[in-house]
Amino acid sequence: MKNNRAFALRVVNLLIEKKMSKYKLEQKSGLSHSALRYIFNEVNTDIKFSTIVKIVGALDMTLEEFFDDELFEYENLESE
Repeated sequence: MKNNRAFALRVVNLLIEKKMSKYKLEQKSGLSHSALRYIFNEVNTDIKFSTIVKIVGALDMTLEEFFDDELFEYENLESE
């Protein structure tokens, strides 16, 4: 799986788990609607670290908590 797909899936799964809308994530993260749309539609293949930090913070998580998921296990990711 490509890194951007793994990231988008993890965010979507957490939104469902936390019963949070994409709109609420947009508000809490300070990211634009189009920025998040590019991530969810996997248009953005190279997500900036600052964007990751904003999203993870808006989900009230640490980076360690966010990336502690089988989606990010090395063998599950494609090298690009």
